[in-house]
Amino acid sequence: MAVALTPEERRLFEDARDYALENISPHAAAWEASRKLPSEAVRHAAENGYCGIGLTREVGGGGLNFLECALVYEGLAHGCGGFAFFLQLHNNITYDIETYYELSNEVRRLLPDMAAGRKLTAFALTEECGGSDPSMNQSSAQLRQDGYHIFGEKVWIANAADADHFITIVRNGSAKNMLIFLVDRGTPGFNVGDNRVRIGGNVMSCADLRFDDCVVPETRLVSTDGYKEALRAIDVARIFVPAIAIGIAQRSIDLVVEYLGGRSTFGRPIISNQGVQWTLAELSAQVEAGRWMVYRTASLMDAGGPVSFQAAQNKLYATNLAMKVTTECAQLFGASGLEISSAIARNMAVAKMLQLVDGTSEIQKIVIGRTLERKAAKNGQRQ
Repeated sequence: MAVALTPEERRLFEDARDYALENISPHAAAWEASRKLPSEAVRHAAENGYCGIGLTREVGGGGLNFLECALVYEGLAHGCGGFAFFLQLHNNITYDIETYYELSNEVRRLLPDMAAGRKLTAFALTEECGGSDPSMNQSSAQLRQDGYHIFGEKVWIANAADADHFITIVRNGSAKNMLIFLVDRGTPGFNVGDNRVRIGGNVMSCADLRFDDCVVPETRLVSTDGYKEALRAIDVARIFVPAIAIGIAQRSIDLVVEYLGGRSTFGRPIISNQGVQWTLAELSAQVEAGRWMVYRTASLMDAGGPVSFQAAQNKLYATNLAMKVTTECAQLFGASGLEISSAIARNMAVAKMLQLVDGTSEIQKIVIGRTLERKAAKNGQRQ
């Protein structure tokens, strides 16, 4: 792995950051207040190449690798972390669909519309009893003459109110024997609940799903290896969610530096105080370290090796860091950091969201700790 970005990689980040600051940031407060996904903004982002960035060019995607995608999401987060999260979620799902080996022609024909953002997606995995442990999920499918009959409930499904298609993962007998279906909105027996209003990230919806004898044709079965595919999708998310975390952390530092540089107390700019400078210096150094952890993890994914351990470290460090940075930057803003419409307050709320999605910080510690435990046991056997 190179220790510096290429000019093209750097350009991907800078273009995404500049696009976000010009086209996303000015509207982020209104989007959050409306609690509604801005369809016009989604269309504009797609027209500028930010939908389907990881899909192959054959289906209308951008053909970017994992590192390149991470750079884009880091840049987009400078405008709105919630909107950046929505884009990576939709793009990850469509990327996952394209990589499945059991796609029918019927499903393949849907990919160009997904790549172009004309049809949106959601990832229906989480259940009340198995949020971070898919093997505990209880939703199931039964194959009958007219297709697969799906029963069960999913909770906290991001983008549920706006998705046209739902990647749905259910049991097929034993705990780790799972199937993946592409279920269309409006399918009889499939119901989407009310939007859950959260402390942040409300530019994207979040709702529960219910499958009450929902019948889908066999052509909508996209993978018979659902458990493995679910774990792989989680690893991918643990690359891109940290990229967004680093983006909002850096943007928060940029905002507070600008704010303190223009605000004076006791006859000089607040930014001139050594105590303030030392705080910002530490935060800036930590963000730089987190940034390169994201890049390394994405590069390992591009190399095709196992990444679960590194991805868990990446998710743990970057999201906890974003929470720390945004909180301390909000403190430096003083009372202005409390305004619900302020960028720093939105960043702080999204940072908390990022600590929880795709496995909480505690789950990442379990993954890391168990890996170290196995390593210790293996080393002990060698001695």
